[in-house]
Amino acid sequence: MEEFPCLHCGTFFIHRNRNQNYCSTPTCQRARKTAWQRNKMQTDPTYREDQRISNKKWQKSNPNYWKQYRKNNPDKTRRNKDLQRVRNQRNRSAASLPTPPPIQMIAKMDARKCSSNELSGYYWLVPAIAKMDAVKIYLHATSMGYR
Repeated sequence: MEEFPCLHCGTFFIHRNRNQNYCSTPTCQRARKTAWQRNKMQTDPTYREDQRISNKKWQKSNPNYWKQYRKNNPDKTRRNKDLQRVRNQRNRSAASLPTPPPIQMIAKMDARKCSSNELSGYYWLVPAIAKMDAVKIYLHATSMGYR
């Protein structure tokens, strides 16, 4: 059987069915569930409304949760205040910029020019920096004179 890359960690594994895109490690399964929930919240208005109602009910039944949490976790409270100061400063400075900075190129897609046929074959494009799904492609190298 052919191995496929996990969409979260990028390690190759043998999937049990064609719809399995994540390996069985707990962190990858948590990432799978998070991705499913994010997609469901964006695409299903009924699910989104049910989640909102559920959150409101929970907040009513636990009115002092955040006060107690901050009291029990002063280090996290301090960290959050510090990070909020940084976010506020960044937002203030971004609002004062006349134009956004130019986008930096990470990689050139056409950087390799090769006439060798050794590159022909199936390859997996696995994301390393950008958010994208792994995809299996077929590359066929042609000679420079083929144009």
